[in-house]
Amino acid sequence: MAPRTRTTCFDTRLLRGLVGTTITTYDLVSDGASPESTSRTWVITEKLSERASPLTEHDVRMGRGSSMTVGRFLCHLAEDPKQIAFMRIYQQIPITGTEDADNDTLARQAVPPGVCGELECFKLLQSGGCSAAPRFLGYAERIQGEQELLPGGYVRYLVWEKVPGEPMTEEFFWGLDDAGRNDIRSKFRAAYKQLLSCGVEPGEARMSMLIFDQSTGNLRISGFRGGWPILSKLEWSKARYVEFGLAKPSKETDWYLHPERWEW
Repeated sequence: MAPRTRTTCFDTRLLRGLVGTTITTYDLVSDGASPESTSRTWVITEKLSERASPLTEHDVRMGRGSSMTVGRFLCHLAEDPKQIAFMRIYQQIPITGTEDADNDTLARQAVPPGVCGELECFKLLQSGGCSAAPRFLGYAERIQGEQELLPGGYVRYLVWEKVPGEPMTEEFFWGLDDAGRNDIRSKFRAAYKQLLSCGVEPGEARMSMLIFDQSTGNLRISGFRGGWPILSKLEWSKARYVEFGLAKPSKETDWYLHPERWEW
């Protein structure tokens, strides 16, 4: 019997042998119709990370979704190697404790892919014409074959552009003078408010999600893996500066009420 206790997420290497393979994705169609407008074929060039989110039988019965592993890869357009992008792969995996079961047993666990928060965010950003986040370049879904991780289970692919620039670091940001830091904060505020206007908020707050191009001064916000469309109205708050490492709060418990005491 599979264990009852939920398994935590962990780094893994289940998505293997994909470098050099190709994936064809399709544009989103805003009216909800099937994606038929434009197809693009991508060549996977490098695996960047992978993290599994396994569930127990109890988790599944409680409606917590399906076990999956999620990998992030670099890829390029097949006909234009200079067009580099990121690809995220969501793939269903066996319930914890059933990894060595026969194919028939595993196939009974197969389910359609659930609603994907990251995909929903990209839909809103695209329909809103958002320039504060990387462009969404396509998605695809398929069913796993008999020799894959979970026969009949889902595989979902999302692709978005690799924008010019590098992830923001503490060393770079806090090494700037006051004017330089204020300029980046101003651009971050404008970008974040644009996301909110599209009904989207980043899944988590990390400085590395801010992609800054020193040559142009452009700043974009990336990273919607844990994102979800906003269900209630959210407004800009200076606390976002602290969350993304662009300001250092005071040590008081009510620090968020006194930005004048923060380190800027």
